[in-house]
Amino acid sequence: MKRLLSLLFLFVFLFNVGGYYIMYWGLRYQANKELRQNLDAGIYAESQLITLKLPITLPYQIDRNYERVDGEFEYKGEFYKLVKQQIKRDTLYIICLKDQRVKQLVGEMNNFTRLANDLPVSSKTYKLFGTLFKDYNSASHLELSTRQFGWSTSPEFNNFFTSLSSPDIAKITPPPRVI
Repeated sequence: MKRLLSLLFLFVFLFNVGGYYIMYWGLRYQANKELRQNLDAGIYAESQLITLKLPITLPYQIDRNYERVDGEFEYKGEFYKLVKQQIKRDTLYIICLKDQRVKQLVGEMNNFTRLANDLPVSSKTYKLFGTLFKDYNSASHLELSTRQFGWSTSPEFNNFFTSLSSPDIAKITPPPRVI
């Protein structure tokens, strides 16, 4: 009985530490997989599609038919899944679909983390940690990465190493001898 109770407490502890995050990513992966299968099969409502027109500059004009693409992005709290794209002369037409299931999962994950950490958004502690985090993580070197979701930072060590080897810096030597 003690062993069963200790295993139960261990499971609850591990779930609280990070299991909900793993469960969230598993559910999100499953939702993306199901949506991708529906999009590949053409099972979606045409009325829910959104068309984006992006001007592009090419050295020559291209006219292509729509082709199926995979991808996703977030804009103003809404999640979109790419369906197909077409290049027509100097414009890229992207057809995308709002992904309500991922939006619901992200909202539930945010609510769960607020409840698990007992930090409402309006608390002073949360604002203090947010301010400190912003102070120590500068946003000056943020870039959009295609390999990862969202923003990523790339540290720049070039200035540091060149400043160490710069001839403008005086060399540290012992004081001169006074005779």
